[in-house]
Amino acid sequence: MNIWIFNHYATAPTHVGGTRHYDLAKHLTDKGYNVTIFASSFNHFSKKEMVFKGEKSEYKSEMIDGVKYVWIHTPPYETISGRVKNIISYTWRSHKIGRAACSESKPDIVVGSSVHPLAAIVGYLISKKAGCKFYFEERDLWPQTFVDFGKLSPGNPVAVALYRLESFLYKKADRIIVLFDKAKYYIQARGINPNKVIYLPNGVDLSKYDQLEKSVEIDILFSKLKNKFVIVYAGSHGVANHLEPIIELFAKLKNNPDLHLLLVGNGPEKSRLMEKAEQEGIRNITFHDAIPKTEIPYLLSKAQMGILSIMDSPLYYWGFSMNKIYDYMAAGLPIIMITDPDLIGSLSNQTGIYANNDLDETARWLEGHYRNPKLLEREGSQLKKYAEQNYCWGKLADSLETFIVNDVSGVK
Repeated sequence: MNIWIFNHYATAPTHVGGTRHYDLAKHLTDKGYNVTIFASSFNHFSKKEMVFKGEKSEYKSEMIDGVKYVWIHTPPYETISGRVKNIISYTWRSHKIGRAACSESKPDIVVGSSVHPLAAIVGYLISKKAGCKFYFEERDLWPQTFVDFGKLSPGNPVAVALYRLESFLYKKADRIIVLFDKAKYYIQARGINPNKVIYLPNGVDLSKYDQLEKSVEIDILFSKLKNKFVIVYAGSHGVANHLEPIIELFAKLKNNPDLHLLLVGNGPEKSRLMEKAEQEGIRNITFHDAIPKTEIPYLLSKAQMGILSIMDSPLYYWGFSMNKIYDYMAAGLPIIMITDPDLIGSLSNQTGIYANNDLDETARWLEGHYRNPKLLEREGSQLKKYAEQNYCWGKLADSLETFIVNDVSGVK
């Protein structure tokens, strides 16, 4: 059985960025499915060309751990206009290449994944060409994300057009995959049958945390943090990541040299955050560039705690699914969330997670915990077990397979 996934920003494990579709595909290929991922060759997170080195071909196929990647050659970018050009290039070429591929071997299911909706439109068009099932994966609620972050008003012509495009994809999809636990209510409010919805959050491959692959780069990094209690943030440095409160927290802790913040990643806010730390005179902080996904488990194994910040936005009413949360859990790291506890639902009651938007109280909690290694170990162990029960990629792939078997006749 053939499953095709169109995701502009899909990455391989050795690249920077999330590997959601690789992880799902890997488990499905282990079950006997043939999975092909159509992705851009230019990495959105590292801003680097990952596949083509001076070659002029439009695409290249590669097998990675049994998963077939079709890398679409797209132009590099740094600016918004460059990104638009990159999106148009991926959309045009992936549609052209997908149509041509249908003449050789047709898919049984096409998944169109929207970080931007044009990849989902390509998925729909290819499913029509192949005469197969179409799954629309909405990883962010477009354009609701822009509206809730104040970038567009609901009546803006761009927002209106995107809402119509979203409704079109909802209606045409045989299934709608969402990453947020309450997103089905958002879709239902748009007049769509909630039975079409599959809740499939991000997950984690626990085997990567049991069999660590060493990294010289990480060893060198931590050699400079010897005997420090390291609290790590691993992820993008953008507006939506809301990292300023984390810097402010460590401004309150700068007189405790044992507590050290390590921020690993890149993004448009990084230089401003570095300037803020410098102005505040915070010395117990290290900024490090993004690393490949394969190195995340080893990075986290060296730290004592994970941290993130979630802004108070209506967007999160529908839930959230952040890779770093599950990575922290899998590594057995207690987690600090700088946020309103009501925003994270049942996670606020999970042992090992401390959620509070009061920085003074958070600073006191952190100082109390770093003096209690047994408590840290116990809480970390419970979080790892929680991740295994709820966010293991194997179980999530099994859940998706249940719908696949139901939707495609003749599947054994």
